[in-house]
Amino acid sequence: MHITFTEAALGRIDQLRGDTEGQLHLYYDTEGCGCGNSGIFSIRLVTAATDEDMTIDSNVGPVLVKRWSSHFLDQEMTLDYNPEKKSLILKSDGQYFNTNVLVTDQTGCQLTANR
Repeated sequence: MHITFTEAALGRIDQLRGDTEGQLHLYYDTEGCGCGNSGIFSIRLVTAATDEDMTIDSNVGPVLVKRWSSHFLDQEMTLDYNPEKKSLILKSDGQYFNTNVLVTDQTGCQLTANR
């Protein structure tokens, strides 16, 4: 499994994260979604991996993902940025996983930029 971060996506993540430390975690959030099969992926900055986590390869180094959520992903994915909509987009050749990927801190609070 591999995810490619475009330069535009990396720039937006850096802008949002500011001074927030942490490793990139492709986090599958099911909070308020009803069941485990209806969630959305976000980027969460975490300080440590858990026993539930595994890594997937990327062009920026290992990215964490929960083992149980990895079956929702494709083998090759891209995280891109749409500057007009100011949104990160997680996609593969066959589908869009999320067209508005949020970047959050370890607690799940959304990170925002003033730009």
